[in-house]
Parts: sequence; structure tokens; C-alpha cells
Amino acid sequence: ISQLRKSKSLIVTSQKILFKKPTKYSKPLAKLDVGRLLLIKKCEKNWCKVSTNNYSGWITTENVWGKN
Repeated sequence: ISQLRKSKSLIVTSQKILFKKPTKYSKPLAKLDVGRLLLIKKCEKNWCKVSTNNYSGWITTENVWGKN
């Protein structure tokens, strides 16, 4: 049995800000550069909770590649 599981991911196609909560008024945590690979934890409306390296937070789903 494989220990690998299919993970959902997306790639940033324009510079984005990673936020603490799914609102543009929440605390910005990091600036994400174009080409950054993000692993999706969950999505709600126009926001996805993602993780990358040591960061975890929310981004808007505009200007990303790979989101269904």
C-alpha cells in the first residue's frame, strides 16, 4: 500500500499576500512570489487555506494555477 496520498496544490501566477484569515483585512503573514507551489488544505468561496514551507494561511483564488 502506498503511503503517498494525492494532494491538491496550486501555483501562484502573480505576486500574492498570504493572510492569517480569509479576509483582506486580516493580518498579512507573507508575500508569495510568482511560481510558488502551495498545498491546499481547504477552500471556501474565493479563498483557500494553503501551506508552503514554514507558512500556513489564506490566499484569494484569483491569479493562481491549478485550482479547479
